Amino acid sequence: MQLNVKRRARKAFAAGFAAVAAAGTGVFAVQFSAAAENPSAAQTCVREALPIPDGLVSTRVSAMSDDGSVIAYYALPLDQSWPDGLGAYPRLYADGEVTDVPMPGNHPRIRDVNSLGNGTGYSTNAQGRDVPYVWSDGVLEKLPIASAGGRAEGINEHGDIVGNVHTVNGGVPLLWPADGSARVRLPLPAGATSGYAHDIGDDGTIIGAVYNENGTATAYRWGADGVNEPLPVPAGADPTKAFSIAVDINGDWASGQFFAPGAGTQALGVRWNLAEGTAERTLLDRDVAVSATGIVAGYLPGTPDIAAFQDGDTVVELHGVIPPEKREMQEYAQEISADGTVIAGDIYIGDDEAGLANYNAVVWTCHRS
Repeated sequence: MQLNVKRRARKAFAAGFAAVAAAGTGVFAVQFSAAAENPSAAQTCVREALPIPDGLVSTRVSAMSDDGSVIAYYALPLDQSWPDGLGAYPRLYADGEVTDVPMPGNHPRIRDVNSLGNGTGYSTNAQGRDVPYVWSDGVLEKLPIASAGGRAEGINEHGDIVGNVHTVNGGVPLLWPADGSARVRLPLPAGATSGYAHDIGDDGTIIGAVYNENGTATAYRWGADGVNEPLPVPAGADPTKAFSIAVDINGDWASGQFFAPGAGTQALGVRWNLAEGTAERTLLDRDVAVSATGIVAGYLPGTPDIAAFQDGDTVVELHGVIPPEKREMQEYAQEISADGTVIAGDIYIGDDEAGLANYNAVVWTCHRS
């Protein structure tokens, strides 16, 4: 089966959070409800492993369509020496079939995909510059970008793409309209020196982050109605000191991560209700994905990291192959469908002969009674 192509993404900013953590002082107290005990009788999730190609040893999820029908992942070769994923092989999975995406360069990744199988992504060329791509109707094309390079991050069902171009000051957020018209440079608010667009909703709302000269990030929305504004921080956090990034949008909900002085060096999960203008810390850590009903997927705080999702005040673990008490490796739930029933991520499957950790991209289909 040949898939069409255009859409979505997510990434971590641990270095930025660590820098802010080192400089931050004060006390941080955020309010959220306690998680209920795992109600396994009410939540049943069936795990399916995505195919690992012959000759390769590890696969990782990088994106999923909002309806959960198309999953983007990549496979790694036997030689996983640094830089990890130098020879990665991007692919799309739909209806039990796999389509290879022949993206050239180092570290190739599909960063978003829609239900048509249209995807966006980027890789690094021989000069060390990122090159943005779109995969559409079985054809891979470079997106028009300046010579300094840039990334394509998100795509919606209409084929609108967002990302950024690199500059000496950081990033400039961009929109590539689906109608093929010239790319649009998204405006930055007063005081911001750079910005990044990470995802775009079907209504045209764009989310990401803007940065000031000190490198502090503020989650930001470029509204489809032309109203552009920073996103709030959860109750108890000082918006002048918090570091926040929005990476995922699904209907009226957005999600990402934030850090506040006094909360330690770990980035915290956050979700925003864009219609109500509210922010809430989640019970899961770092970048969390969000459904159109506010269910979030990510992983539990602590070590080892355990894939999980949060539905209201209930947190449900998504177990992998190896029990948590017998491993030290991380497992991730990285993507969630609009209705919250399909979750994609990675599970640890053991070490290879060189002692390097291997993972398998998986999808959990959940049923709620």
